[in-house]
Amino acid sequence: MIQEVLILKAEEYKEIPDEELIGMIRDGDRQAMDFLMDKYKDMVKSRARSMFILGGDSQDLIQEGMIGLYKAIRDYRQEKLSSFRAFAELCITRQLITAIKTA
Repeated sequence: MIQEVLILKAEEYKEIPDEELIGMIRDGDRQAMDFLMDKYKDMVKSRARSMFILGGDSQDLIQEGMIGLYKAIRDYRQEKLSSFRAFAELCITRQLITAIKTA
């Protein structure tokens, strides 16, 4: 049986809780992934601005932060009783710290 993916407009994604968007992403909704990555992009930039990487620039840190955000989306488990936002902040920060230590 072929799974049907509902295509939503960008405005409609704003009404959906992050935790539900994660489920949609796992069901194959690429637009939900794009929306969530874009939604948290400013958080990544904010965290990256407060850090410095030797031999790199701010874009390198932003890229590392986006990797952390991707990992948060991939690894989030709603049954752990944490909001996605809190989990994403933790994953982004850890990814940035790891990148700085590695440099």
